[in-house]
Order: sequence, then C-alpha cells, then structure tokens
Amino acid sequence: MPKSDDHDLQFKAAGPAHSREQGPVAPGSLRTFVILLQKTILTLARHWFLVANVISGTILALGFLAPAFMSAGLTDTGQAFYNFLAPHNHQLPQRSYFLFSQAGGIQTYSLEQIIAAGADPENLQAFVGNAELGFKMALNHRMVAILMAIFLGGLGWGLAKGRPRLGLIWFILLMLPLLVDGFSHMRSESSGLGFRETNAWAVRLTGGAFTDEFYEGSTIGSLNWWLRTVTGTLFGLGFVWFLFTYFLVRFRAIRAQLEPKLRRIGAIK
Repeated sequence: MPKSDDHDLQFKAAGPAHSREQGPVAPGSLRTFVILLQKTILTLARHWFLVANVISGTILALGFLAPAFMSAGLTDTGQAFYNFLAPHNHQLPQRSYFLFSQAGGIQTYSLEQIIAAGADPENLQAFVGNAELGFKMALNHRMVAILMAIFLGGLGWGLAKGRPRLGLIWFILLMLPLLVDGFSHMRSESSGLGFRETNAWAVRLTGGAFTDEFYEGSTIGSLNWWLRTVTGTLFGLGFVWFLFTYFLVRFRAIRAQLEPKLRRIGAIK
C-alpha cells in the first residue's frame, strides 16, 4: 500500500510538469510564419516612404517608356505598356502628349489633326501615333499632372521632413477643382446638353480676353489643357500629402509596437 501511494504521488507530481512542457504551444512552422509576417510589416513600416515613391515613379516612367519603345521599333513592348495603363486612364490622343516626333520635343495635336493622321474616330484610344507625329504617352494630360505631382510632391515632402501634413478637409479642398472639372464634362456628355463641348462659358466669363485658340481644343496652352493640368496637380499634391501624413502616423505606431517585441525574441537587432 505505501508503495502504491508513493507511486500515485510520483505520478501526480510528474503530471503537471509534463503538461507544462507539452502544453498548447504553437507549432514551429506557424510561429516562424507569424514572425516572418511581423518582420515584413515592420520592414514596410520602416521603408514605406521609399516604397510609395518607387511605385508612383514606376507608373510615371511606364507612361514615358511606351512611346520610347514604339519609336525604337519595339512595338509589342510599347503596346504592352499602353495596354497595362489603359484601364487607369482614357489615353485619348487629342488629350495626350506625343514624344519623339520629327519636330522634336513634346507635341500635342487637335482632334482634327489626329483624325487627319489616320485615327479612327470611333476608336481614338487605339491611335498611338507615327514617326512623323511622334508617339503618345500612355498617360493622358491629367494623369501626367497627377502622377508628376505625387512623385515630385512626395520627394519634396520627404526633403521637408514630413511637411506639409494635410488633414482630410485640406485634401477635399484640393480635390474639389478636379471633381468639378471632371464631373461637369461627364454631365455634359451624358445629358446631351453639351455645355462643356465648347468653352463659350469661359469666353463670356473672361470677356473674350484671350485668343480663339486658347478657348479651343486641348493642346498645350489652351484652357482645357490648363484646367486638366492645374486640377490634376492640385489633386496629386493633396493626395500624396494627406496619404503620407496618415502613413507617417500609422507606421510610427506599428514600429513602436513591433520593434520591442521582435527584439525580445531575437528576431531583429
């Protein structure tokens, strides 16, 4: 009997210790995955500024590379860039910049010139240009302005050490001109009223102070070009400065949470 009691006591004493050693601990592979995920998030939190600028710079570069490849005779590669960026902007040739023309520099053309060069009026987006006119960028005027503002504004924000920091109200105010310009065009086209097909409203508003060419078309220096460029620039700056302000606060909080935790377990130095 005493031996039996001793045996029971030994078994009971061993039981809890055994349970503590073999308790519900996460499998090694799951723990490794969780640590890897946390390290990835921490890396993004540390380098988000670089990642954001690389993304905007890459998209902008693709817009320039499309005509460059077309001009070099690498039409399949150039067309691939057009196709990749097409879902994000309309690529209408009369509202796009043309590069590598015989005249050199950056060119823009009226709708009449584009059609005279062989563009299909029913499928204007398909016209990419030719050796004489040059080849259109894969981003239209407004998208070029937006992405240039995001890229250069982002770099400036970093050089200014996180300034300016915009709140939601300022972002809405900077976005408002683009919304008014864009939606008024959409309303004009969808309703059939056609009040944005011409700039007669601007002629009345300014008393016809500018040349006829200023009020017509979308070439560089025209009213439509200025509206798209200025509203796109304001939106791009507002977007990047608002977003970067948000990222700065959120990623700083993530670093404060993850860095001590990962250092304690030796996952980072």
